Amino acid sequence: MNHFYLKSIRSGLPVGLVLFVAGCSANSSVNNQEPEAESTAATIVYGESPSESSKEKMLAAKDALFTKLSGRLMEAMKSQGPGAAIAVCQKEAPAIAKAVSEEQGLQIGRTGVRLRNPGNVAPAWAEELVRDKIDTPTFVMLDNGHAAALLPIKLQAQCLMCHGPKKQIAPVIQEQLSKLYPGDQATGFKEGELRGWFWIDLPNS
Repeated sequence: MNHFYLKSIRSGLPVGLVLFVAGCSANSSVNNQEPEAESTAATIVYGESPSESSKEKMLAAKDALFTKLSGRLMEAMKSQGPGAAIAVCQKEAPAIAKAVSEEQGLQIGRTGVRLRNPGNVAPAWAEELVRDKIDTPTFVMLDNGHAAALLPIKLQAQCLMCHGPKKQIAPVIQEQLSKLYPGDQATGFKEGELRGWFWIDLPNS
């Protein structure tokens, strides 16, 4: 069970919402923007590893994103249901991610094994790791001096409501997904399967 999930459970949030938010923030629309040019051009320096403080800062940024997004999603879930929460993922989550990036002094985004949003491509430094479907937290140094992380997300049971086999997805959710993500490829996953990753780029580590 990953650090992100454990911290969320300890916060007292309902389990179903915790897992829904994890799926949304990692796999739907945390950040629609492409990585900045400096990050896009960077490559991994093999044999070097970020400091422990840099790793902690990157994990803290992921937790901060969850805290902000979960509050907004809880409001939408309670008032209008999961269809409305999907709309929040699509329309509001990018701004929330941008705010967290600015507050934390880094870049945070996500990519997937199969993309829901075609804009959610991995930065260049992470492309090979994504192709290899790395399924453990990976911390690296880049040739521009930045620290970076690729943090895998495994599909939890409750995430199947948006990412499972299409025949198991409720009609109201299918309707929203078709409306907001017409090119969606992010269904057909099984519980426990690797769904995607958070990527984080931390300057001046």
